[in-house]
Amino acid sequence: MSITLEEFSFGDSRKFLTKFQLVEKSFGSDWYDAEDENATYIWIIENMDNPIGFLSYKLFILPDQKDFVYIVKIYVLKAYRGTTPILIEGERVSETLLREMERKGFDILTLESACDALDQRYRELGFEYVEDLSRIFGRVLGTSEKIYYKRIKIEQEMIDERLDTDVK
Repeated sequence: MSITLEEFSFGDSRKFLTKFQLVEKSFGSDWYDAEDENATYIWIIENMDNPIGFLSYKLFILPDQKDFVYIVKIYVLKAYRGTTPILIEGERVSETLLREMERKGFDILTLESACDALDQRYRELGFEYVEDLSRIFGRVLGTSEKIYYKRIKIEQEMIDERLDTDVK
């Protein structure tokens, strides 16, 4: 099995989205909307043709000019999710997609609460819910839903802060 990660615009992702719908036998309105059309997609693709999962995201700037990424959707084929998913190199597809976001060097990842079970999974992956921060992100995103966040570069910031303190 040859697996690749590819990044595409919404327009370039349409063929994979259509294929995904056929495999999942799902044709609801939840597949794409105006928000999805402005998102960038990262796909996990098997043998350059068969989509296994995707993560779509948008980049935002907070009022203090700090950038953050809003993860619009993470969707993985049924066989690759659940309690006994097919793993790729010992890892869940969703974990591979999130790790790819971390590699891109973004400071903050955010995503919207989907349900209690997924919220628990997001917490296991290092996401946190802080009510005040959720309101700030929600205002920027235009939602009142719970927003979870994960700081990516916090360890480096802590090291830099410690160095600054030690020098003084």
